[in-house]
Amino acid sequence: MLHLVYTFRPTAHARTNLQAFWRWIGEREAWFYDGLDMARDSRWYVRTIGQDVHALEHFIAFEDEAAWGAYRREVARRSRDAAWERRRVEQDLWWEITEARLLNDAPVKRPTAGGHHG
Repeated sequence: MLHLVYTFRPTAHARTNLQAFWRWIGEREAWFYDGLDMARDSRWYVRTIGQDVHALEHFIAFEDEAAWGAYRREVARRSRDAAWERRRVEQDLWWEITEARLLNDAPVKRPTAGGHHG
């Protein structure tokens, strides 16, 4: 599995309109990923300890490099539609992307229930 991870810093606008911010994220999630079936297991986290407290981390998983490539091609295709791209870039009102990275699962098996650890 591949995991695309973004770190977002909420803008001053987002921090002063938290209910609207979280509502916008939910609506954007449904809109942005509609039809992108190769993107799976969307997860959101808020940092509570460490650098950049209150930053958001968003993880989205892909089966393999081919699925990630198909995702990138489809997002690029959609971005050529002016209305879609206008809606996508409204994110600048709500957050700043501070980091993007791609992680691969390590070839380590998880222990089964009742299995030995170590």
